Amino acid sequence: MGENRDVVGALTRAGHPARIDRLAGPSRRVFLQLAGALPAAAWLSAGCTSSGPRYLTDTERRVLGACADAIFPPDDSGPGVSNRNPYPAADGSPSKKFPPDQFLEYLPLSRVQRTGWQLRIYGSRGVPGGGPNDAVLGPVIGLRDLLRDGVAAAIAAFPMPIDKADDEFLRGIFDYVPDDARAQIQTLVLQSLFALPEYGGNRDGGGWRVIHFDGDSMPLGYTYIDPATSQIRDRPDAPVIGPTTTPDPDPMDDEIIALFRGAVTILGGKQFY
Repeated sequence: MGENRDVVGALTRAGHPARIDRLAGPSRRVFLQLAGALPAAAWLSAGCTSSGPRYLTDTERRVLGACADAIFPPDDSGPGVSNRNPYPAADGSPSKKFPPDQFLEYLPLSRVQRTGWQLRIYGSRGVPGGGPNDAVLGPVIGLRDLLRDGVAAAIAAFPMPIDKADDEFLRGIFDYVPDDARAQIQTLVLQSLFALPEYGGNRDGGGWRVIHFDGDSMPLGYTYIDPATSQIRDRPDAPVIGPTTTPDPDPMDDEIIALFRGAVTILGGKQFY
């Protein structure tokens, strides 16, 4: 994805921190808070300075933020630390020497790639001459117009004025977003949550922490060559060859275990533990 980094970075860059955490109990869920706007707001306002006009109005930004909260409800807890790794020491443990973070070195897009992204973001109207297949497939609707039109339709269908709805009630507006815009909003929220931190979302690797993903492991890795025996060994704090002795980071509760046990029994399977 190196050639797309400058565009992907814009697509996932948010002006507010994403906050994520978990709740204990049968209804545990992960949380992402986008305070007032999706990361899409960054590229929706592309070409504007921070002090200049924005593409979305404050009301539209609030509605998109409510939609994001409907997908991943907000929480006051912040994310964990990022996982940009050092080189391993001789015994496999983390050293104090880090490689340069090459994900921060954005590569320029080719002329074709840039035109493709312009077509996706701005639609046929944003590309000189329109889309290459407009005559056959019709004009391409850009993400800007798709989201703005989707927000407008949701606002029109919502049962009360937006300025009268509190933040929690406003999350219900996501149910009124047309399907095509709804799918795109879901995609953008997930991108913002799980993208590489260098792209502007997944702040401090918090999205990875939610799903217990260590993130990119190199150059530290999970195994190393024992200099004394020339044998492959597990990294002591993250074994992959031998058994893991740490507790399950996300154990299933009794209700979920009972559900799986019942499903396995109905399907004629056996329980081996």
